[in-house]
Amino acid sequence: MQKSVALAYVLWFFLGYLGIHRMYCGRVGSGVAMLALTVFGMLTMSIVVGHLLMMIVGIWWLIDLFLTAGMAGSTWRR
Repeated sequence: MQKSVALAYVLWFFLGYLGIHRMYCGRVGSGVAMLALTVFGMLTMSIVVGHLLMMIVGIWWLIDLFLTAGMAGSTWRR
């Protein structure tokens, strides 16, 4: 079933760092991984590890700007 690309981008923009847009598009595993990195990064923000994890999530979020349309538009699921 095809998902709404517009809704996927709204979720990406507002909740992308939590991986919600990936879960909506059917990529539950990577969405949960993104959520876990964000939560663990926030909890360890007082040490260097948290900043590194949040940087990784931020880069992943930006890369998803280009991948979200394909994830939402495809009928094939991984």
